[in-house]
Amino acid sequence: MGIYAVGADIGGSHISSCLVDLRDKSILKESIKYQKINSQDSARKILEQWVDCLKSTISFINETPVGIGFSFPGPFDYEKGISLVEGVDKFDRLFGLDITSSLISRFWETGIRDFRYVNDAGAFAIGEAFDGIVKSYKRVMALTLGTGLGSGFVVDGQLVTSGDAVPANGWVYNLPFEEGWADEAFSTRWFCKRYEMLTGIRVEGVREIAEKVNSDIYSKQVFQEYGNRLGSFIIPIYTQFGGDIIVLGGNISRAYPLFESSLSKRLQEEGLSIPISVSSLQDNAAMLGAGLLFI
Repeated sequence: MGIYAVGADIGGSHISSCLVDLRDKSILKESIKYQKINSQDSARKILEQWVDCLKSTISFINETPVGIGFSFPGPFDYEKGISLVEGVDKFDRLFGLDITSSLISRFWETGIRDFRYVNDAGAFAIGEAFDGIVKSYKRVMALTLGTGLGSGFVVDGQLVTSGDAVPANGWVYNLPFEEGWADEAFSTRWFCKRYEMLTGIRVEGVREIAEKVNSDIYSKQVFQEYGNRLGSFIIPIYTQFGGDIIVLGGNISRAYPLFESSLSKRLQEEGLSIPISVSSLQDNAAMLGAGLLFI
């Protein structure tokens, strides 16, 4: 087996990539590259920008990586490498595109022939389980809290996407919660809607609410409600999985101290003491997880 793989994290506004050392399951930090992307560009232009970023990463070594692993948001056919994202103002031009066939000729001279794909939250879970704050645990439940709700379940370093212990595909975003769906209930959208409902003031994101928390009772209330509701949501999922720990990632996780107490209180009401940690790798976790598809 080769020594290095490339891990790439694809977002609606960027690509980031790195070399992953498959011997110690870590990132070669000097190889990390980041490039902004306009996801409404043509498919050709998006692919060219990806290739530029990836080749810049590859240039740090004088050997051929075993392959390129992509962390990609859904909907996506991860087995075939086909984007199914449409109607959400990102990557519409890639809909139905066979990404492997589109990329292989662009990497022919590098010797890379193997391209693999994984859901972005699943990649985050893999990365954290191997080299993050939860790497000493056997059964890890990962949640990414941000523009949407992502999830991944890892047992002994392997991503679990089927079976009785986890929801279908290992995804929780589409599970019902209260009067709607979990993706709406625990994303940035909920924070903004709830704060506007309480105050009549429109905000752009969670950070804006967090910055008011010491002087605004409604900001504090929103975070307390979020923690309480998140606790109610995760209890049956975590219990069914039989997890050892939960790791949180995504932009909302950076505000964890503001909803930690209400989350813990809700768990304690059910007699549960679930260890919860915030990601130590954050934005690097998904890149690492994508590269580790080749171990």
